[in-house]
Amino acid sequence: MKKSVILPFLLAAIAACNNNPTTHQTDSTLQNTTSATPKATHITGTYQGTLPCADCPGMDYQVSLYDDHTFSELVAYQGRGQGVATVQTGTWKQTSDSTVMLQKKTDSSSFLATEGKLLLLDTKGKRIEGVLASNYILKPVEGGDRRTLLAEKLKSGIRFTANGNEPGWNLDLDNKKISFHTMNGDSVQASLPPARPDTDTLKVYTTPGITVSIRNSMCSDDMSGLMRPNSVQVQIKDKTYQGCGEYLK
Repeated sequence: MKKSVILPFLLAAIAACNNNPTTHQTDSTLQNTTSATPKATHITGTYQGTLPCADCPGMDYQVSLYDDHTFSELVAYQGRGQGVATVQTGTWKQTSDSTVMLQKKTDSSSFLATEGKLLLLDTKGKRIEGVLASNYILKPVEGGDRRTLLAEKLKSGIRFTANGNEPGWNLDLDNKKISFHTMNGDSVQASLPPARPDTDTLKVYTTPGITVSIRNSMCSDDMSGLMRPNSVQVQIKDKTYQGCGEYLK
């Protein structure tokens, strides 16, 4: 990095000696050289896309790279396993100015950051070429870093949280109660009953005033596009609310 700055400066200095420039010209040359120094590639953020899948239509994929070098990865296979989404967390490291590697327990993934996007690299850390190259591009999405909000909810005893749009609404479940409210000011609170049914893929909580259904299937926010691991439906009298949620750990 130092060579890229020093070499142009030396060439400019030699030219200055030959042409006998003023001090102002020398300062201008140095300023132009410094401004030409390339900036570090921005890497942190949340990126998503549909990646190729060998035995399914596609793999819904989302990765959040946080500034403390931790990551959160969501994967759901289309048309397979009832759309169940899995979430994995870990750490990532920067292997060059524009490449990163996710460090996992069983394997690792490498990405190239370019033009505000992430490109999934092959197992040797090389760019994937050919007609399918565009299928390995992950585009940025807003709202991926919800760590502070979720930590505050978990600290207050909340074990599951969800929200939706049009109108905006929020749902929280702790070990004893259901709390639901909308941006219009409507709210419902009820004791948390046992889930019936209660399976790995579906839990339904039914009370006289509200019914909450939680499916273990990938959900995409219909405004931001942010993907979350659970699809949620809330039924209150004749109104039905659809949204996305997640369990807190």
